[in-house]
Amino acid sequence: MDVVDARIERILRAAGDAPSVLNTQPWQVAVTGSGLTLRADPSRRLRHNDPQGREMFISCGAFLFNARAAARRESLTAVVTVLPDPEDELLVAEVVLEPGGDPSADELELSLAIEHRATSRTPFDDRPLPGDVLAVIQRAAHSEGASLRTIQPADPSRAEVIGLMRRAEAIAAEDMAGRGEEAAWTTGWPGRDDGIPAHLLGRAPSNPDAPVRRFPASVGREQFERSSTLAVLSTSGDSPREWIAAGQALEHALLAATTHFVHASFATTVLENPTTRHDLRKALSLGGFPQMLMRLGNSPRPTSAPRRASVLRDAAPRRAE
Repeated sequence: MDVVDARIERILRAAGDAPSVLNTQPWQVAVTGSGLTLRADPSRRLRHNDPQGREMFISCGAFLFNARAAARRESLTAVVTVLPDPEDELLVAEVVLEPGGDPSADELELSLAIEHRATSRTPFDDRPLPGDVLAVIQRAAHSEGASLRTIQPADPSRAEVIGLMRRAEAIAAEDMAGRGEEAAWTTGWPGRDDGIPAHLLGRAPSNPDAPVRRFPASVGREQFERSSTLAVLSTSGDSPREWIAAGQALEHALLAATTHFVHASFATTVLENPTTRHDLRKALSLGGFPQMLMRLGNSPRPTSAPRRASVLRDAAPRRAE
């Protein structure tokens, strides 16, 4: 499909830089004039580890926030209607791009952060983030309707949270179907434009209290920091609408973090297991539902994972069957 307006091409390119579970990039977009229709791509869902599509919709929400931020860089305003619909379960949102004023300094800084944000699976500086930086990140998440609960090194719940991470990983290691699905997205080859290449998985942590996810495909071991900041993003509800909101909140928070040279990595295994997800909610006394667990800290700028060149599909989306 031809996209007449080069601005829309730039917006979609920036939106496609959003984080997604195992870099599956489970989104597709139809463009009609100045309108975009965002849909989830079920062929890219983790069918075993994400049977409800929660992580798929979070990923699409991150794409949606990037589109909003990139539109402002183009002096456009994205008018968004979030549309999860029981009759069209893959529909995420409709976006109309309208003329807007010049971006503010904050909007421009946030949009520029898109090209610098990348997941870092290497050791961070062994210290927690300062309170003023965390406040900026938390406000960004809150502005999208989510909460960000931090877990600093002195937090009494921290050991229990890391223990739940290790427990979930041990359970997942015995699940052959789940391991095969993860392996399919962490086994790269030259020219592949999705998944996580082996060299970006990072080495496995040699210390059991490392606040970082362990990947079976990681090669080598090294000591990770013990004192970086952990954070749990949560929403008041647990439906597709809240998952999309969680994705927008996640990306807003990550871009705000990037403007302060803060990187993140994610621990999704503990949230893919219903039991450990419940136990995590209980351990932190969360009023809402945990949608993402991440570690935040300072490290050298990581290399970005590969991205698909195009996310466009036919302009007339079909109803889900």
